[in-house]
Amino acid sequence: MEEFDVIFLDDDKKTVLANIKVEYGESATFPGKTPTKEPVAGVKYTFAGWVGQEKLAVVTSQVVVYAKYTAETTVATNEDLYNASLENAEATNYNAVAEAGQKAVSQQKAIEKDSRTAEQIVSDIVENGKTEVGQEMDKDFEK
Repeated sequence: MEEFDVIFLDDDKKTVLANIKVEYGESATFPGKTPTKEPVAGVKYTFAGWVGQEKLAVVTSQVVVYAKYTAETTVATNEDLYNASLENAEATNYNAVAEAGQKAVSQQKAIEKDSRTAEQIVSDIVENGKTEVGQEMDKDFEK
């Protein structure tokens, strides 16, 4: 008897949830647990079957189906809003610290490449109007 692949994809149409072999004329069923999808922005998803599900009844060639989900909107609680705000604040703080650290490393590398001492660099900044190592202030800006 001839066998065909039956491929079950998630709704992104890329993620393979299962790939089974089915004999010609037989039906196919998903071998795993009911697929799930993570909530996004307060929207919960429930598995609602397979797009192309009718092809699973009698397999006569390779079949590819993909999951479909229904969206269920939920009302955010004050705790949900607080937790989302807290996560956003933590991410913002982390990004600011990372950016400041990156700038400090860049400045340290510039100083290391410069042949002057730190005292000479500060003196040059004060005397010559340089704002950072290797950067002179715009003369038009001073006016």
